[in-house]
Amino acid sequence: MTQITGFIYIIIAVTLDILANMCLKKSNGFAVKKYGYGALALVGAAFMFMAQALKTLDLSIAYALWGTIGILGTTFIDKLFFGLKIKPLGLFGIATMIGGIVLLKMI
Repeated sequence: MTQITGFIYIIIAVTLDILANMCLKKSNGFAVKKYGYGALALVGAAFMFMAQALKTLDLSIAYALWGTIGILGTTFIDKLFFGLKIKPLGLFGIATMIGGIVLLKMI
């Protein structure tokens, strides 16, 4: 398995994680059970893909990518579909996360 395969697994894990977050929001605190259980299943699948990514990627890089891309993706989807308002400080936080990944990769 190559590093590129690891990055593909991270992308799949992130996508599943974002979908899980959206299901969790739609579950309304598990009031809508199908979305709640869907969120749990998607998180489980995301962890399985993350485990595969760790075969070729360092944990610090893989987890930072998963976390940052997941937060960015979830924020984008939340803004697009649920009307999230992002304040300037929030944008600064997003830029800080991206900078942190770049710095980690340089080590």
